[in-house]
Amino acid sequence: MPTDTLTLNDVAVNYDRRGDGTPLLLIPGGVGHGGMFDPFASRLADRYDVVAMSSRVASRRQPDTVIGDQRPEDHAEDALGLIDALFDAPPVVFGFSSGAVTALELLARHPDRVRLAIVHEPPMVNLLPDASRHRAALASVRAAARTQGPAEAQALMTAAMTAPGTATGTPELRHAGTWLDGYADTEPEPPGPALTELFTRLGELQSVMLEHILVPFTTHEPDLAALDEHAGRLLPVAGVDSRGQLPYRTAAALAARLDLPLTELPGGHLGPVERPAQFAEALHELLETP
Repeated sequence: MPTDTLTLNDVAVNYDRRGDGTPLLLIPGGVGHGGMFDPFASRLADRYDVVAMSSRVASRRQPDTVIGDQRPEDHAEDALGLIDALFDAPPVVFGFSSGAVTALELLARHPDRVRLAIVHEPPMVNLLPDASRHRAALASVRAAARTQGPAEAQALMTAAMTAPGTATGTPELRHAGTWLDGYADTEPEPPGPALTELFTRLGELQSVMLEHILVPFTTHEPDLAALDEHAGRLLPVAGVDSRGQLPYRTAAALAARLDLPLTELPGGHLGPVERPAQFAEALHELLETP
């Protein structure tokens, strides 16, 4: 779990650092608790200097803190602050879900501080031709969270994320390494006690994610011109088990828009959490691929 704290932009940001080697910054999704990466990061520490950060939301110290709508721009500046404070050289940045949106914003705004941005299923619906339908569905999730409670909102969000929709573009599909061989015969790894306890505690912040993170991040408009200019530092990736789902389609749309390949990795939208060993090895093979 995150053990250290930096104050950045007048905000406390927790992080955990381990290992030695190539600098690697991990940016989680959801409310952004870096502890979600613990099993994953531990399998990378023998080859990388791994920092798993928590968002300004998950790092907050005072339980009565009022939280408003979150902005990817602010979260990107928090990530930049960590990079400048902890690394001597630009790191590889890996983010999934809302963390991938943060990583994209970081690359667009500060390309010189990112060696490579690996963005796993950034759920930016405005990249899709049927964006208005998805925006309406996600707005309904937020409304339900405010009027009916997180259980109803969570059910609506699951429906919104897994509903079929229109694809746009067909990027080249890649698989780094050999992880796909025999993959169909494997299962997700059961979470250990520490991760199970963390998920229980994060349930208290679920309403924050549904009300203040979901819509601002999913409707974020990336700076495609800036990303295109620095496309050589960008790798869109998606989970093989997410095919057809909304976040997979948005990752594919981003890759197609920037004329980049889409690389598939193990698992679904929560691949690094559900399959940490497989995902860590696949990510390493991806980074080692010329």
